[in-house]
Amino acid sequence: MDPRLARALERWDLKAPRPLAGDAGARQYVRVDHPQVGTALVVLHPLDTPEKPDDSYFEFRALQAFLDPVIHVPTILQFHDADRCLLVEDLGDTTLEQRLVEHPEEEVHWAEQTGWMLATLAGPLTLGAPGHTFFMQRSFDEAKFAFEWEYCRVNFFRDFLEKDPPRWLDRLMEEVHASLETRARFFTHRDFHVRNLMVHGGRLVALDFQDARRGAATYDLASIRFDGYWDWSRDAGRQLMAPLQEELGWSAEALGEELNLSGIQRNLKALGTFGHQLVHRHKAQFAPAIPRTLRHLRGHFQRMNHRDGVLACEHLLRLAEDRLLKG
Repeated sequence: MDPRLARALERWDLKAPRPLAGDAGARQYVRVDHPQVGTALVVLHPLDTPEKPDDSYFEFRALQAFLDPVIHVPTILQFHDADRCLLVEDLGDTTLEQRLVEHPEEEVHWAEQTGWMLATLAGPLTLGAPGHTFFMQRSFDEAKFAFEWEYCRVNFFRDFLEKDPPRWLDRLMEEVHASLETRARFFTHRDFHVRNLMVHGGRLVALDFQDARRGAATYDLASIRFDGYWDWSRDAGRQLMAPLQEELGWSAEALGEELNLSGIQRNLKALGTFGHQLVHRHKAQFAPAIPRTLRHLRGHFQRMNHRDGVLACEHLLRLAEDRLLKG
């Protein structure tokens, strides 16, 4: 047993630890019996090392305090800074993805709830975020975009597909990054998708927000509208977009133009993550996300009338499906 977990059990009088499957990060989650609330989760964040300081624990705590009065986020019951250990409320096991699979008839309802959250992130939470805070001081700038594109090149193209991306895509991404950098004025969750939203007690609760930063108004919308884990119906897609469009006061054309740019960047970044999880961490649950994300990417190029992009995505889709079948 992790010594930090053993100390948490004793410190807070917790019983019966049951490890849970983690997310794509390095945090550990353990469900425990709690003497007052029934069950709760112990969350162990990575410790600092000489080679790699890790601020995710303190950033989670600070962002939880910022978000909690406005949107639903997990309640922190106890914390221990030295151990980078949190005791948080148990939200159960029903992600938005699971709820949609089990109750597809509720899709429009949950799209409306998600759309409201998106508008709140880009509206009140952006307006209420002091400019000097750590999460508004860091942004999606060209350096960050270049890092994420290189991550995709290495983990998706080189390691998963075993090929290089076309040269025109390098040039296109430079243009996309330059445009999106000038639009980075809004608070963004940074990893807003159906596996980071929980359905609990009839409400939608946001998880995994410690990487929040300034970005384009459509960044989080692109993350979930073109989600690697779920295909939204047309009606649900409109419900996702409508509250944000109303909050921003933009035309449908202006929203769609930026959303397409955000979608290209976000989907390629996600492909890098999925490639890394499959090749290097052997997590097969990420496999279905690759074809879905490539179809989203093809849709962006279709809306741009970018013939080379459409043809490239169709080729990449066939190649990826072949790799997944062999793997």
